Amino acid sequence: MNRLIIYGDIHGCYNELISLRKKINPQKDDIEVCVGDIITRGKDSVKTLRYIQEHNIKSVLGNHEDKIIRYLQYEKQASKNPIILDEDEQNIVNNLNSKDIDFLMSLPLFMKYENITILHGGLKNSCDLDNLTKNEKSKILRMRYLDKNQNFITFGKEDNNSIFWADLYDGNQGFVIYGHQWLLEAKIDKFAIGIDTGCVYGNKLSAVVFDQAEYKLYEVESKVN
Repeated sequence: MNRLIIYGDIHGCYNELISLRKKINPQKDDIEVCVGDIITRGKDSVKTLRYIQEHNIKSVLGNHEDKIIRYLQYEKQASKNPIILDEDEQNIVNNLNSKDIDFLMSLPLFMKYENITILHGGLKNSCDLDNLTKNEKSKILRMRYLDKNQNFITFGKEDNNSIFWADLYDGNQGFVIYGHQWLLEAKIDKFAIGIDTGCVYGNKLSAVVFDQAEYKLYEVESKVN
């Protein structure tokens, strides 16, 4: 297998993505994948989305792409759209072309490369990625914390007894690379690595690069003021 390069949540931070790719120096046969949340919040969402397409960078679905997709799907119906977009999201939708929309619609929930699994949020040990319910699919996009019985906790409802999903994950669905929960540093666990390091919030953009059985973390500082 050639190098597998996985980028954390980009959120429209185009300049940082360019800097990070320059640092990693992808070669023609390398595989590049994003953990989702390519768009929204940052200032260059559509520009970033098109750069990713032009450079054959793959991505799994993030919850922010999922919201845009659900909005577009409801727009095709006669009834009132229940998805409310903020100004940034509406601006993105207004500037998407058909190729952009097709790309977003094609994003898979997860990707696997040998024993490496790439997804956006997280998963419980009871999940089988090849046989997911609709409810499980939604939670994989949004998972952060679980209770002591490994039940999903809605964002904002976590407390001191809540457990981050990766701290409980036993590796049965592969070694997972994920984003969604931003932290100051990449979170390295026995069977998972979280690489959302909050670039859009002024911290940094991170990536993990696998070369054979070895991996290396790369990062660039955020240019967001």
